[in-house]
Amino acid sequence: MVRYFEDVTVGETHDLGAYTADREELLEFARRYDPQPIHVDPDAAERTMFGGLIASGWHTGGSCMALLAKGFLNDTVAVGSFGMDELRWPTPVRPGDTVAAAVEIAGKHPSESRDDRGYVDIELHAENDEGEEVIFWVSTNILLTRAGSDAWPFEE
Repeated sequence: MVRYFEDVTVGETHDLGAYTADREELLEFARRYDPQPIHVDPDAAERTMFGGLIASGWHTGGSCMALLAKGFLNDTVAVGSFGMDELRWPTPVRPGDTVAAAVEIAGKHPSESRDDRGYVDIELHAENDEGEEVIFWVSTNILLTRAGSDAWPFEE
């Protein structure tokens, strides 16, 4: 069942599942998108304050975005986002870490200019196996209303 803006409730939470940070995937991503020594050179990373290789925060963000899409957004009529209002990486992700994510609906309001959409404020939190927060973000997603359902191109 696809959920519309009207179906989402402030305060609801969704467990988004988890992923395990694969060393080779972390290295491959970092070599291409964030080639800092702490992400691509195990020997250099060992000599830093991190004491070893860590994932790029962008890899952590992309991995958690996949969990958000599969665990929440794909069950709604989400048609985009205005971006992130806040993004933090308080604890680095290391190869082999399992990262579990959850999302909370922090707020919502209908569009003032268009009756086909509303705006849903979300807070995404993810933790490693030790219960340490590894990423947190606040963003606003655009969800269609039932009045805007004609704009939904996917099967329900």
